[in-house]
Amino acid sequence: MIKSVNEESKEVYISSTKVGEKGAMLVVEDDWSAIQETLFLLNTGVIKQIEDRKNEEDIDFNNTWNHL
Repeated sequence: MIKSVNEESKEVYISSTKVGEKGAMLVVEDDWSAIQETLFLLNTGVIKQIEDRKNEEDIDFNNTWNHL
């Protein structure tokens, strides 16, 4: 199962065998890291700041990044 998930880069739902117990997901490690990074950026407001500034002209990327 792990080999298949890694080769196809597609998550697998693992259902619980007990009533009332939640299942789990198996994902590729790189995908999990990307999910964690995205959640961090969302929770710290960085993505909102990027969205707010995406249409600004003459942005100094280094300066902007240092102030996030």
